[in-house]
Amino acid sequence: MGSEISISKLVFKLKTIAMSLRLGGGVLVLMGILGMGWIYLPLAYYQTRYFFKFQISNFKLNYLTSSRFGQALEKIVEEKPAWEVPDKNYSLFIPKIEARSKVIENVDVSKPNIYLPALQQGVAAAANLSRPGLKGTTFLFAHSVDSPLNFSRYNAIFYLLDKIETGDKVEIVYRNRLFKYQIEKTEILTANDLRYLVPQTDEERLVLQTCYPPGTTWKRLVVVAKRIP
Repeated sequence: MGSEISISKLVFKLKTIAMSLRLGGGVLVLMGILGMGWIYLPLAYYQTRYFFKFQISNFKLNYLTSSRFGQALEKIVEEKPAWEVPDKNYSLFIPKIEARSKVIENVDVSKPNIYLPALQQGVAAAANLSRPGLKGTTFLFAHSVDSPLNFSRYNAIFYLLDKIETGDKVEIVYRNRLFKYQIEKTEILTANDLRYLVPQTDEERLVLQTCYPPGTTWKRLVVVAKRIP
């Protein structure tokens, strides 16, 4: 009898342990799923919004502009976009990817303790270069971000910057005045390539930069634009 009781207790303990392990495993799996959702849901949101709002809209627009209403639609497309300006002193808007942010001026690109806090507020404008309306390079940079874990910490304004193509538009409000630009080219540069941070006075140039591929700090995506009327 004593032996049977001991075996019965042992079986009960083993069943209890097995149930505990099963429950604990389920909790860990659930936490993992929630954690992955917390990290990647914002990224998925931006990608999905881009697809439905711009890709499908572009398809409809291409279809309509090929019809007899084409000329009228082209005039509508060229009109000033209706966008809410975050800061009339300095703000940026990229219609294609709906990137809209205030711009923090005179940010030292060589000092993380200065540019990291600025990037938590929006887009940063490199110090010691030009500004909209003047000859020289206006250099704006923002996160893509450097890690999915930081997506909720920083304003990932330029997360979809790799969707930009030649001919796309960028608008900047500086000192309550609107400046329009058109994309000339995009480039992928190494992280230590600082060619666009070198001052120049030949032309008015707008440069947008972010980390590439999105979610890494491996390389830099640079978008170069020229001023248009």
